[in-house]
Amino acid sequence: MAIIIKTNNPYLLLDKIYDGIDNKKVDKWVRTDDGRLTHSPLLWKNEAFFKPQIWVDDNELRFGLIKRKDRKHISSKLYTVYHTKFIEMLLTNFDMDFFQVTATAMKTEPDDF
Repeated sequence: MAIIIKTNNPYLLLDKIYDGIDNKKVDKWVRTDDGRLTHSPLLWKNEAFFKPQIWVDDNELRFGLIKRKDRKHISSKLYTVYHTKFIEMLLTNFDMDFFQVTATAMKTEPDDF
């Protein structure tokens, strides 16, 4: 259930995403102190997290879905909201910085749940 972004510069894209969130140019997402991202509307905030990971050899920036520690499972609804809203944010704000984005249906590196 990872998001895999194909880009020529995964480090630069991650920096742009962080900068956009930190400077409030990208709304509805917040960054935790350890660099994970969570959807910020009250209903969804801290319900799950995206952990970034750069795969240099594959020119990929991946975001693995991480469940909240007290949560036993991630529901399909939670997965769907997080993935669709994150991809929407990417297409709205960073469409010139990548050439492909994929949301996997099954657990994929670096998912952790």
